[in-house]
Amino acid sequence: MKRTNVLLCAAVGVFVAAEITLGTLLQVQHGHTVTVCSYASVILACLFCLLSASRSVAYFSTQLGLFCTVGADFFLVWLPERQQLPAMLFFSVAQLAYFARLYAADTSPRRRRLHLILRLALSALILPVTALVLRGGTDAVALVSMFYYVNLIVNIVFAFWQAERPPLFAVGLLLFLCCDTLIGLSCLDAYFPISADSLIWRITHPGFDLAWAFYVPSQTLIALSLLPHRLRKAKHS
Repeated sequence: MKRTNVLLCAAVGVFVAAEITLGTLLQVQHGHTVTVCSYASVILACLFCLLSASRSVAYFSTQLGLFCTVGADFFLVWLPERQQLPAMLFFSVAQLAYFARLYAADTSPRRRRLHLILRLALSALILPVTALVLRGGTDAVALVSMFYYVNLIVNIVFAFWQAERPPLFAVGLLLFLCCDTLIGLSCLDAYFPISADSLIWRITHPGFDLAWAFYVPSQTLIALSLLPHRLRKAKHS
């Protein structure tokens, strides 16, 4: 094995160990330490992706997605008071960046057309549907959040359909969805009354931070997702 690949594998080991450590600490610590560990895990994933730097759509779109995630969590995690609208705008750009990665990598013209049509249709449809369901409770945060959520779901569908091996990117996006679904359920009480003895309440209050238990692995896998291609390319060069 080339020395560069050995160093890269060592870096992967250190990165994964660091993310596991941060993910554990944010579950067992309290106060500002949790904030630091949470935000550090997202920044670390963004920085680690730099090791996969190349002149490719896959790299630039993935790096942009991770950078936008850092930006979103600045407003949701780092600031003392959450600012949801700018955070969801950053998250939406992240999902559009991941769309660019999937679209550019797809070798099937038919699937690419279907991908584009489905994404445009669902993105346009979800806005009036959200307004219809929430009625007077509709606000910009809800509209942007649902736009983001639909685009994340479409990304997951096509990431698995394109069957990249190993499916690090697809699984990372799926864990992203699990995290955001939990957060979305926890925010429902801003629009609908949620009883403390309901199933939704029990899911969103399990006694530990279940959302971050999904979120840290999701960012870790997305950051790692370009490495298999780089290693295969290095092996044949």
